[in-house]
Amino acid sequence: MPVISMSQEPPKNRIPDDESQNESEESQEIETNRNGILIASLVMFIAAIENTVVGMSEWPYMNEIDKEADAQFFGAATSASKMFHALAALVFAVWCHRYQSFRKPLVAGRIIAFGACMLYLCVEMFDNGRRYVMALCYILFGIAASSSTILRAYVAAISSHADRPKAYSGLNAATMISIIVGPIIQALFFWIPYPGYQIIGSIKFHIYSAPIWVAALTNFVSVAIICCIFKELPRRAKSQLKKDTSVMSFSGIKARFEKVGQMNLNWPTIVLCWIQKMNSTLSIVTITTLTSVILMNNYGWSGSHTVVAMSVTMIIVGILAVLITCLYFFCNLGKYLQQRFAFLIGLVIFLSMYFFSFPWEPVSNPLPSYNSTADLGCNPTIYPWCETASAPAAPLLLIVIGLVMGVGIPLSFVALDSIYSKVLGPINQSVMQGAMIVAEDIILIAGPIYTSSLYTHFGLGTLWTVNGIIVVIGTIVWILNMKRLKQYS
Repeated sequence: MPVISMSQEPPKNRIPDDESQNESEESQEIETNRNGILIASLVMFIAAIENTVVGMSEWPYMNEIDKEADAQFFGAATSASKMFHALAALVFAVWCHRYQSFRKPLVAGRIIAFGACMLYLCVEMFDNGRRYVMALCYILFGIAASSSTILRAYVAAISSHADRPKAYSGLNAATMISIIVGPIIQALFFWIPYPGYQIIGSIKFHIYSAPIWVAALTNFVSVAIICCIFKELPRRAKSQLKKDTSVMSFSGIKARFEKVGQMNLNWPTIVLCWIQKMNSTLSIVTITTLTSVILMNNYGWSGSHTVVAMSVTMIIVGILAVLITCLYFFCNLGKYLQQRFAFLIGLVIFLSMYFFSFPWEPVSNPLPSYNSTADLGCNPTIYPWCETASAPAAPLLLIVIGLVMGVGIPLSFVALDSIYSKVLGPINQSVMQGAMIVAEDIILIAGPIYTSSLYTHFGLGTLWTVNGIIVVIGTIVWILNMKRLKQYS
């Protein structure tokens, strides 16, 4: 979206008991386990590669094999994937906590991912309703990806409080590097256009399916690492389990909320951070849901052309994101650039996308005529605005998308997370950080339906206008609160 030895340490690397973890860290530190963090980051990296590989060709492939699929259905399928991802993350967290095991949930996630890959490869065996089968694959991929979220708890348990930011940076770096590696894997198969080579029956090897074969194989590597190298944390005795106060129980959740309600927190600034998280996430959801749809509909690009263009763009995005992270980690960018201004720069970058890539009449071109034979271009029977709409230059669109995802997103997310953490202060932040995740999940779940519906019925210009207005309002609100945010920057 990073070794300190202490004189007195508790039993090493036990599974943290939610409430006791932060309390124990204040009185006595554990020694950071570098090898454990490295292995956890490697597991995260392999899982993230699968997600980036699949994401490159989701819409082009669905559009290729099921002509009844449209942007609105694709948005609904994406929304369902995000919803099940959020629910499954809770299930995996409860599993991990209740049974004091990280290995089993992680392996289960990889098994689900492998099953999703197999179903994805067999989707053309179905004569009808292939889009629904692909939607099921998206849901399974979302569930599988949620298993990796428990690695954050694992890293927290094997790192000292002082080393926590650097420890988490390893997981973040794994995700960012996957943004580069995943598209590279996809781009390697650009020379195998659909329908490619037939393997068995309807199972084929082509530009859309080849990366899935690679993703399926990575699950075996991941399971081997989890089972043979990844080390479980020592189990706690039953007497140590405080189930009554566990955040995984209803009473624990109620106790946490009551405790937060009694704190003297800066609620106006906290709510501001929630709103800005939702504001910035909306632009991300718009890009990830609709970029491939826009390239194929508004420019008449083929699926393979779209996949290659998206792969190259995402490689550049990954490189830019890694550079931004390195500036924070190695050059202490946060010391030279106040975080309130860093987030404002991110908002301006988001706004620049809607302004510079808006289909302004003088500098835009009419959409290419729909080719019914090749099924290329904007189909007026599905999108009623095709004959009157226009589109900006495709290179311009991809450049601003690369700038938003490669610079705007990492810059704004790091800045907002830093400010939010400082606003909360020296408390157990688990509940309030969870609230921030909920704010993000609301947009991740509802956003794909909103963006795809608006695009389907009204086109790119209307969507860009509405989103641009939302970002402008968010920017103005942020500027009006700059003075209040100074102490947290």
